[in-house]
Amino acid sequence: MTQVPATATAPAVRIANVSKHFRAAGAARGAAGAAGAAGDVRAVDGVSLDIAAGEFFALLGPSGCGKTTLLRVIAGLESPTAGAVHVAGVDVTGLPAHRRPVNMVFQQYALFPHLTVARNVAFGLRYQRVRGAEAAARVRDALDLVQLPGYDDRYPGQLSGGQRQRVALARALVLRPRVLLLDEPLAALDQKLRREMQLELKRLQRSLGITFVFVTHDQEEALAMSDRVAVMNRGRVEQVDAAHRVFERPRTRFVAEFMGAANFMEAPADAAASRADAAASRADAAASRGDAAASRGDAAASRGDARAG
Repeated sequence: MTQVPATATAPAVRIANVSKHFRAAGAARGAAGAAGAAGDVRAVDGVSLDIAAGEFFALLGPSGCGKTTLLRVIAGLESPTAGAVHVAGVDVTGLPAHRRPVNMVFQQYALFPHLTVARNVAFGLRYQRVRGAEAAARVRDALDLVQLPGYDDRYPGQLSGGQRQRVALARALVLRPRVLLLDEPLAALDQKLRREMQLELKRLQRSLGITFVFVTHDQEEALAMSDRVAVMNRGRVEQVDAAHRVFERPRTRFVAEFMGAANFMEAPADAAASRADAAASRADAAASRGDAAASRGDAAASRGDARAG
């Protein structure tokens, strides 16, 4: 992972009009490299976002909305069909994943079962050419950070689900990324453990001060953990806002429906009452016209009296 120099005023991540299209099976082949060719599936469709340094940012939406594809584009695991990705003010669109100053935690942990915890955590350091005492110290610090001191010699099969998730976090954090990308990392955990890990992730993010970009389909999870939320639907961003505002002030019907039924008030219509109201409105209008006519008559009479005088 290449350490990209930061630009002081730049956001941690800038996504500039990014699209990612996949060719549907059996679709007609259009012009080579053409964006939006006939039959393409638009997984991400013209998304632009700025994510601030040190922010806990959630990509929230239902399955198939494009949130994981967008995360993979940031990571360099997918190439965008159009648009650009900047990290710390540097265009990384053309850089492979291992040269970007980001790291990713996957939903399924992706630990090596034949390696100890320490060797799993240290795996990426070899590619940074960090070895020996420095590597051992960084592994120890990473395990302390995720509250797993003394677990160095255990194997993944000897750990609980929550402990395996902590090892996956340590493996990502040991590389000291500018941005940590998390692809629904808590989805496989039970509810109690998930709540514990939510608190743990927030604690880590605050203590480290680095940017977290977190993908989830769970509204409660996004609201509990995030500073800001981008709600996605069909490859596009419906709303970007502070977590509480997305719930309290949804800007589109989709966001209101997705965030929960509390955003709607059911008001059944009474057909008879509606007709009566309409009739009353027409009567009021007729009365108003009658009053206006009477006023014009009074005015004319007044003018006649004035001439007679």
